[in-house]
Amino acid sequence: MKFVVAIALAIVPYSASAAPVYLKCQLDQDVGKKPAWDVTLNEDSGSVTYVFPDLGRAYTVRGIFTAQSVTFNGFTVDRTNLAFSRDLSDLTVPGATPPPIDHGKCVIVTAKRAF
Repeated sequence: MKFVVAIALAIVPYSASAAPVYLKCQLDQDVGKKPAWDVTLNEDSGSVTYVFPDLGRAYTVRGIFTAQSVTFNGFTVDRTNLAFSRDLSDLTVPGATPPPIDHGKCVIVTAKRAF
């Protein structure tokens, strides 16, 4: 009987519960000019929330989570080295030269909460 239960548990699909990851991300061109963005990656819900502190704007969007990266709205965070990039080529007018891909870096931050 224990054997049957063990096999049943082994073949039942389940998702691992991963806590959200909090990052501070900044493009190289913005260092010293603009504050870093707050980025929350929530793999369980498939969402990414990012905040532009200088604009007071926050966005929550769907993210594409792979083993190597997380992509959302033209931004990519590399999960292996925390490289950060922005590719706006999808917004380019047909026939125009696409803008270069901007690069930067993220750091993991610990959420400090009272509750």
